[in-house]
Amino acid sequence: MFIRAYLRASTAEQDAKRAKEELSQFAAKKGVQIASYYIESQSGSTLERAELARLIDDSHQNDILLIEKVDRLSRLPYEQWKLLKQRLVEAGLHIVVVDQPMTHSVLHDNSDGSMISKVLTEFMIDLAAAMARDDYETRRKRQSQGIEKAKALGKYQGRKPDEQLRSNISLLLGEGKSWSQIQGLLGCSRSTIAKVRKKVVNW
Repeated sequence: MFIRAYLRASTAEQDAKRAKEELSQFAAKKGVQIASYYIESQSGSTLERAELARLIDDSHQNDILLIEKVDRLSRLPYEQWKLLKQRLVEAGLHIVVVDQPMTHSVLHDNSDGSMISKVLTEFMIDLAAAMARDDYETRRKRQSQGIEKAKALGKYQGRKPDEQLRSNISLLLGEGKSWSQIQGLLGCSRSTIAKVRKKVVNW
């Protein structure tokens, strides 16, 4: 059994470091070790995510998928969440969520556990996934309303790029780091790296 930690980080390097540290501390308290980390900057409302797909491909029967919160794994609509969950089931992965104690027992229990426990755990994860999606849609709606209000007042200037992140990407590109290494270090998307590289080339 291998424990594979999945971190869906924001574009800020500190977010990835914070989440990784929290998962490491959790594993230490439970007396287990994390075999590998999979970090990416991608929306939880997107089904196809490169690092999550790699984690699933790397996994063996009864491996552990460790996450901070269910929303790190999914903010998907229900039908897409069912597709992702089916992939996890077919891979034989057990989901352990740091803030959901009911999921922790599998870390030290080699048996299949009681049917009631498994049903309750699955229901709890489904409920958390649904709540994560609802929170995502609510925030998107409020953001859209805020933008429309700003436009009406003539104050909307568009989304500003993270200049510190872009500066760090440029620095790492100059050091000859690969795109995958930069993603791992900064938790940024490949599209952001591409934009920075294009700008550097055009200088």
